[in-house]
Amino acid sequence: MLIRPFLGALLISALPLQAHALSGSWDSPLAGLSGTGSSASTAWIADGIGAEWNRFDNPLTDNSPDIAGSGTLSQTLPGAGSFLTSTGNLYSSGGPASFSVALDAALSGTWTIWLRVATQGTVADDIATLNGVTASKTVSYSSTLGGFGGSEEEAWWSWTVTSPLSLDFLFTSSAAHMSLDQLAILAAPVPEPRAWMLLASGLALLGLAPLRRR
Repeated sequence: MLIRPFLGALLISALPLQAHALSGSWDSPLAGLSGTGSSASTAWIADGIGAEWNRFDNPLTDNSPDIAGSGTLSQTLPGAGSFLTSTGNLYSSGGPASFSVALDAALSGTWTIWLRVATQGTVADDIATLNGVTASKTVSYSSTLGGFGGSEEEAWWSWTVTSPLSLDFLFTSSAAHMSLDQLAILAAPVPEPRAWMLLASGLALLGLAPLRRR
């Protein structure tokens, strides 16, 4: 009975070597950005915040994002039998998994928030939540894994929120054998209406400049 899960874990642990040309590299952009910064102090965009895990270092709780910020990722279902692969993936061999991600970020104004994941084998479920509000998954990259079964997938969820005190995410897998390869969060401020009006006024003035010269 133990042979099949062991073989599945062994095969999944080898997937990142075949699926990614570069470790910790996204195959698809998000909001026009790869999300892959160069260091822990490099934000994805000006005035934005984020956190990105490219290699996990604890199968239950990882509070050390690799890039751009602080946050805590937890796998909350003991029955998932999660462990780390040799390439730093978080692999759930025993059953469905449930992941929570928390960022202590008190934000003022309106923000667009993205949660993105890269998985191999079993994919993440369609619905995720931010502070209890649901969103549906958008798949940005998908590739069949051939003889190993399942697929490599990159997907994201997004929300628009106003002045959140924290960012608390939850997403799940409905079956065993999901290998979580990467996870990232991006928060970008939405320009206030006044800022849009000022921008429109500036563009209008630029348009009138040639007429004045005439």
